[in-house]
Amino acid sequence: MATTAAHQSRIYLHQNTTNSTTTTMPRQRQRTSNKQMDRTDLEKAFNHRVKTQCSHKEAAEKFGVKKTTLVDAFNRSKKESNGVTYVPVPGKVNMVFTPEQEGLIVKYTIQAAQMFYGLPRIEVRRMVYNYAHACKSKSIPEAWERNRMATTDWYYSFMERHPDLVLKAPEGMSIARIVAFNKVNVETFFKAYTLALEKYQFTPDRIFNLDESSLSTVMKPCKVVCARGKPVATQVTRERGETMTFVGIISAAGQAVPPVFIIPRARWNPTFMRNTSFGSKGILHPSGWMNGDCFVQTLQHLHERSCSSDENKILLIMDNAECHMNINVVEFAIRHGIVIVTLPPHTTDKLQPLDVSVFDPFKTFLRALLNDHALMHPNEHITVHQLPEFACDAWTKAANPVNILSGYRATGIWPVNRLIFPDEAFVGAQVTERPAPPEDFVVEVGPPSSDGANSSDGEDQPPASQVIDLPDLSPTLEDDPDDPTGTAWPDPGTAAPGPSTATPGPSTATPGPSTATPGPNTATPGPSTATPGPSTATPGSSTATPGPSTATPGPSTATPGPSTATPGSSTATPGPSTATPGPSTATPGPSTATPGSSTTTPGSSTRSTPPSITPEAVRPFPKAANQRPYGKGKKRLRACILTENEEAIVDLRVKAAKKQKLEEKKKAVAGKKSGVPRKKKPALVPESSEEDDVRVVLDDSSEYSDDSEFTESSYPFLDKEPEAGDFVLVRLALEEGRGVGTSVCYVAHVLDTLEGSRLNLSFLRMKSAILRNTFTFPNIPDESEVEAGHCLGVVKVSKGATKRQADLIKVFPPLVPFNMHY
Repeated sequence: MATTAAHQSRIYLHQNTTNSTTTTMPRQRQRTSNKQMDRTDLEKAFNHRVKTQCSHKEAAEKFGVKKTTLVDAFNRSKKESNGVTYVPVPGKVNMVFTPEQEGLIVKYTIQAAQMFYGLPRIEVRRMVYNYAHACKSKSIPEAWERNRMATTDWYYSFMERHPDLVLKAPEGMSIARIVAFNKVNVETFFKAYTLALEKYQFTPDRIFNLDESSLSTVMKPCKVVCARGKPVATQVTRERGETMTFVGIISAAGQAVPPVFIIPRARWNPTFMRNTSFGSKGILHPSGWMNGDCFVQTLQHLHERSCSSDENKILLIMDNAECHMNINVVEFAIRHGIVIVTLPPHTTDKLQPLDVSVFDPFKTFLRALLNDHALMHPNEHITVHQLPEFACDAWTKAANPVNILSGYRATGIWPVNRLIFPDEAFVGAQVTERPAPPEDFVVEVGPPSSDGANSSDGEDQPPASQVIDLPDLSPTLEDDPDDPTGTAWPDPGTAAPGPSTATPGPSTATPGPSTATPGPNTATPGPSTATPGPSTATPGSSTATPGPSTATPGPSTATPGPSTATPGSSTATPGPSTATPGPSTATPGPSTATPGSSTTTPGSSTRSTPPSITPEAVRPFPKAANQRPYGKGKKRLRACILTENEEAIVDLRVKAAKKQKLEEKKKAVAGKKSGVPRKKKPALVPESSEEDDVRVVLDDSSEYSDDSEFTESSYPFLDKEPEAGDFVLVRLALEEGRGVGTSVCYVAHVLDTLEGSRLNLSFLRMKSAILRNTFTFPNIPDESEVEAGHCLGVVKVSKGATKRQADLIKVFPPLVPFNMHY
């Protein structure tokens, strides 16, 4: 009843808290006073009362502690000790995880975030719940079991205990960039780069980096100061602005080359480059995007500014974008002494100095300049005529020696540093490099370690392992209260299953009188299996003292074979066993052999602490599936010296030839479409064919080129009587509207022949008044009964075979001599 009442009171309190707008339940209790008790004072009060036999109240007042607290201390001492010995207050006993296990959780979450697959808050709570069951924690709260995840209170407490963890909104990173930045690609680039440096001995002022960036007349607004809790907006000149391409070039000596602009215009205007930096260049292209021809002009600009030649070469580092991989670009670079080294695909954010330290401040300065201009000139649009001027001002501020040298240093290009990127930088590539975890993921736990467990030839034997399935860890073993993971471990001296070879050390025996009775000898060194081969005992009185040995736990039974007493010295070599005895020395002396059985005492072994289960065992790190080949028939170019790679140059030549051939084919097709179409003789419908069999491809041209060739009297009608399914030409007089009484002709489809020489017709509408040979059925059928005498004759028609032409009826020859109704 007490529990039910307490539960109801909690519900009532929760309802009142929910309905109230001012009361909130804190996650941690806030102290209302500064009264704090020192635990040492409590111990002093306890000892004082024990020594003086005073009252609880007197001892509590003397040392400034609460009387109830002192009474609880004596009750605790009577329960857990002799009543006169102080027992401190136990610490936190309801911890779900040990500090070591929480450390593993922290390490796991950080590593998952570094692999670009960080865990959201809800996923962390689920993982922690599964990890608690895998560790067989005995303090899993009931709320965890009910929701099958950790509570939010535990999550926030966990985050407070580990301030190095924080919840952030991650930036998007494409899978291509994550996978491409790996050690192999980085080593390939530095190999090509250092090879070019060693071959041509480039100095920093002859090493350049080139890259493009998109500029728009409408940039992202800057942050503004506004009222808290309310949304804010700022004016922009247009919803969407015009874009152009900006080309930046920097050298490893900290110098910036005047930029190049790809302007989206077809005709040059002198205002495009007004107030720009001296030496800047503008290139026209209708779309404003870089292509092969524009990039050749960009290399021409770099050649003029760097004075490159075969005797004074320069090194250009760039990405292998489609517009850069052009045979004209490579041929121009070879002729003018430009050595091109390409970057690996999708690695420019780490290996390109412009992307690392220059373009980001450049866009920041440009955004600030455009924002200032909008504030000073409200309701004024920024055009492509003004954008190069603002871009040059921002480029002058951003492309300073500090930023440029920092970018070259951070990428390891200059000074050359192959090891600039630590192993943690490549952790994202492990998603594709690591082998996929099996479906039945298991944790291998090593056996207890032992000292001196070496084979006779000095090589270490591989340790045995115990495989534990997850999440039910060792369900057949009993729980050990001393085991933090909840897994029972074998006692010392017991061996874990696993192969091992036992080879005894050499022993020397001095001949002397002795009696040996052959017979089976059973050695039981603990659970282990050893089958020694036949051995020979040396007669004589001696005592064998085995040396210290270490037994690897594992069930086995040693059953030696029969032994035969033969004079002379020999060495006994037992068969395979999990027990590995150490070397033993035989000391001469009296010895007594007991026929039948003997007892062997194994050496002592040390129990090792079982390793903790990691969260990776519960939730393995992600593993990407095998990627499909890159394109169809395409080759992805790796980092290389492009101007000296013969294979790459041949591929670019073949690619250029295919592209030229395709363009010529497109021009030929466009020329045919723009010219007069060839005249084709259409296939006519046989006279005896029915409506369902009329399937002839229509053609705008006609074999009858001279319309004046026929008259009304000489028009070639089919020589037959109208039947159902035929198309006929009917002449009728207009009964209303303008031209009443005028005779006009219609094309009609015969639906049926009626009695009294009458026809049931469905009239068609003329599609073209010029050709007078194409007709179509109206959306609303126009049906009527007409006297057969109004029918001039049956005409030759064809129907279209395509879906678009299915409703078109073409008459041959055209009905030009007749006064057709349109």
